[in-house]
Amino acid sequence: MDKIKTILIDTDESFLKRLNRLLTNFKEVEVVGTFENANEGLDFILKNEPDLAFVQIEMPNLSGLEIAEEISKRETNVKIILVSEHSHYAVKALKVSVFDYLLKPISIDELKASLQRFNTKYKINLNNRELQIIREMSNGLSSQNIGEKLCISRHTVDTYRRSILEKTACQNTAQLIKFSLKSGLI
Repeated sequence: MDKIKTILIDTDESFLKRLNRLLTNFKEVEVVGTFENANEGLDFILKNEPDLAFVQIEMPNLSGLEIAEEISKRETNVKIILVSEHSHYAVKALKVSVFDYLLKPISIDELKASLQRFNTKYKINLNNRELQIIREMSNGLSSQNIGEKLCISRHTVDTYRRSILEKTACQNTAQLIKFSLKSGLI
C-alpha cells in the first residue's frame, strides 16, 4: 500500500510538532510538509497534491475553511481534515465537503480512526466482489459456501481472499474481520 502523503497547516508551532510526532506512529503516513503560514500551505497543496492535509480552521489571512473551499474548486484528490479547538465550525466544515473534522487536542485514538477511514475509502481500493466476500466471511461462511452462494468456484474465492488480505495488510481472517468492523466495511 502506498504511503499517505500528508501535510500539516497550523499557526501553532507546538501543535504542529505534536501532531507530526503522533503521525510517526502510523507507518502508512508520510508527512511531506508542515506550514505555519496558510498561504504557503495552500501553495504547496496546489503544486504537490498530497493525499491528505490537516488544516487549522482559525488562521490569519486565510482560514482552513477557505483552504478547503479552494481545494474543492480544483480538480484534485486532496482530502482535508479540519482541526479546531471549537466544535461550532462543524456544520460549515460539512458544507465545504471536508473528509473529517477533529477537535484539539487530538487523541491518538481519534487520529487512528480517521486514518483508518481514509485508508479504507481512498487507499485500499476493494472492489464490490471483494466487499461481498468479506461480508460473507464475516457471516462465518467457508470458501466453498461463499462460492456456492456467489456462483463462483472455491478457488476463485480463495484467490479473492488472498488479494483482500494483501490489500488490507491483514495476516488472517480474524484480523480482516476486526479491521473490517473498525473500518465500517461490514
